[in-house]
Amino acid sequence: MRRLWLLLLCAVLVFAPPGVAAEKAVDRGIVMRVQPPRLAIRELDGSRKRFVINQATVITLDGRRVRLVRLRRGDVAAIDHVGRLVIAVRALRP
Repeated sequence: MRRLWLLLLCAVLVFAPPGVAAEKAVDRGIVMRVQPPRLAIRELDGSRKRFVINQATVITLDGRRVRLVRLRRGDVAAIDHVGRLVIAVRALRP
């Protein structure tokens, strides 16, 4: 039975259309608002994006791991995400 599940999983991965899996994206901008568990940024083109941060998200400020509440308005941030799932937030304080 285990081999059957493994075979089915491999078949799904091989024959799935390329658009099924979301690709990793990076959004960069200035932190506008931090209200845990939410983070809002303004991108370079002026658009605004909002993200929901979970406990598995790795947040760094100037290379050191911190909690979300340590980020402030005006910090420069790069947010790695897959769809709506935020993987990492890398921020720098100018």
